[in-house]
Amino acid sequence: MATSYLDNYYARLGIPRDVSQDEIQRAYRRAARQFHPDANKNTGASELFLLVQEAFETLQDPPRRREYDATLPEDIEAPPALMVNALYSRPQITPDESGQVIYVLLDLKPSASEEERRRKPPLNVALVLDTSTSMAGARLGQVVKAASHFVSQLSEHDILSVITFNDRAQVVVPAQPGLDIQRLISRLSTLQTSGGTEIYQGLKAGLVEVQRHLRPSATNHIVLITDGRTYGDEAACLELAGQAAQQGIPISAIGIGDEWNEEFVDQLVAKSGGSSLYADKSADIHTVLENRLHTLSLSYANNVKLSYENGAMSKLNYVFRLSPDLGPVSLPQLDSSQPIFLGNVPQNDSLSVLLEFELDSRGAHDGYITLAEGRLSLDVPTRPIPSNSARFQLTRQISEIVEAEAPPNTLISAIGKLSLYRMQERARQELEQGDPEAAAKRMRMLATRLLSQGQRSLARTVLLAAEDLKENEALGAKEGKQIKYGTRALIDDTEGRGKRGSR
Repeated sequence: MATSYLDNYYARLGIPRDVSQDEIQRAYRRAARQFHPDANKNTGASELFLLVQEAFETLQDPPRRREYDATLPEDIEAPPALMVNALYSRPQITPDESGQVIYVLLDLKPSASEEERRRKPPLNVALVLDTSTSMAGARLGQVVKAASHFVSQLSEHDILSVITFNDRAQVVVPAQPGLDIQRLISRLSTLQTSGGTEIYQGLKAGLVEVQRHLRPSATNHIVLITDGRTYGDEAACLELAGQAAQQGIPISAIGIGDEWNEEFVDQLVAKSGGSSLYADKSADIHTVLENRLHTLSLSYANNVKLSYENGAMSKLNYVFRLSPDLGPVSLPQLDSSQPIFLGNVPQNDSLSVLLEFELDSRGAHDGYITLAEGRLSLDVPTRPIPSNSARFQLTRQISEIVEAEAPPNTLISAIGKLSLYRMQERARQELEQGDPEAAAKRMRMLATRLLSQGQRSLARTVLLAAEDLKENEALGAKEGKQIKYGTRALIDDTEGRGKRGSR
């Protein structure tokens, strides 16, 4: 029997292998309070409760536990107070066949006590604000209003710095404890616009400010707000994002209006483990920034990352985060020598990511295929020793499937909605490769799929974009963002998001 770390019973309960029987009882009671159908009416909670119960029934019985332990690799571990589960789109791999695709849905959820989950680690956040000429007028006014509200929500233990940038950066508020909220808000009200847009200058200054109080017992983050394209410093920005990620400092970005480069921003945030958000109108900035602060302040575990190696017959092609923040977390070309930064685990929900693997089982006729293996690392700020890691391995049995087993509905729904987002991604790639006709055709296919799901408004936008591609061989900036973030938002409606179990 081959047991994947992410399928094992200890991970289901969020406990290490060497716990006592009393600790197993406590972990089960804690999980039962969270997921028992009488207390939790969310779709998927019943399935997760049954998985927890299955793990408990084995581990609470010493002879059965010893028998089960004998099937586990020696180095199997579980991260502290995390419930980790994996849901596979296929129960087995077909032997001697190339080009097979399998999806794995990873779900990480706190299994700590309610008291521990409610502990709020301090924030160490840099707000990096675009004050170039294009931000003049109502747009800057809305940013100042949103930033002022952001500041007013901080606690006395939080640390905030504010950096403005155009073609150079200025530290308006240096990072320091003991915030004077009113003085800070007053300083924000004096901001003015001028010059061009050089994002690197702002990010560099923001990183320096966060580094001044960097510690794993805090939630460290950079929030970038911009409305324009940066020119000539994209490579430097991406390199800085990689450096920030290695230090446990994700970068999130809020793009305003139509002119900012969402492809570049997605790469920037994916490289650092952050997320990209879209404020279609200036008035949306307030809500988007408030949601970002709320997510950061309710983080249980930070800087979750996978350091992995592909299996001999598999390759990880794509990684998309389903919650708490939607978006791709892998760069266009995945490199297994570089870790994948997944983001944060919220206190009362899941960090859920969907992984796409491509397999070539030619030459293999029995046994197991390793999809990927490596180490899962994270920081739990409220713990005495925040930084922790554990080994993981994703495997599937090779077998001729006599009767195909349908994937769980939760996974089918996630894959189906993700496919809509991927269609617009592929249309963009075809456009970049100089084939607007293929891009237009794919957009029309996307519109048909959207109409079948009742998404009439978004389908109309996609059809208009297809016509533009046919006539102008270009995708409008506003249309492109509406389609990208519109299809992305559909995934957020996936039933049972954050309440998934392993299979």
